[in-house]
Amino acid sequence: MSGESISSAILTIASVICAFSFVSIVYPSVISAGDPIVSRTNEMGDQILTDMKILHETTAAEGSEVHIWIKNVGSKGISSSLIQKSDLFFGEAGKFERIPYDENGCLAPCWNYSIEQSNDDNWDKGETLQIRLKPADVPVSRVKYFIKFSAYNGVSEEAYFTVS
Repeated sequence: MSGESISSAILTIASVICAFSFVSIVYPSVISAGDPIVSRTNEMGDQILTDMKILHETTAAEGSEVHIWIKNVGSKGISSSLIQKSDLFFGEAGKFERIPYDENGCLAPCWNYSIEQSNDDNWDKGETLQIRLKPADVPVSRVKYFIKFSAYNGVSEEAYFTVS
């Protein structure tokens, strides 16, 4: 009888060791396989909570600048470091280009911004972003221009306008 008990104990211990080895090998693979799914889900949630609306666009400073006002109508605030990672496209309809961001002012073309109704550097829900765009060429009357603002996460808003 004692021989059977020892055999059963050895088989039980061997089974536990095999099960533990199997779990320790397979578990990290299962967890890492879920990471891209969780990451993509977080990105989609971020995009769903982000929304904006172009309110108005006009020329200023003798036509050498274009001012654009964009309202944050999403549920999520956007920090200043992420606003700077946004893309701004501007130009005549069909001939537009990406305009680089420059916080210090620059030689044309470039853009920078200020947040209206804000006490901090974040573009929170309900606040308006004023973009000051210096285009390469002064906008001309009765020409249709294209503006597209794309946030860091790909959410974008676009509009057409003409200079009167």
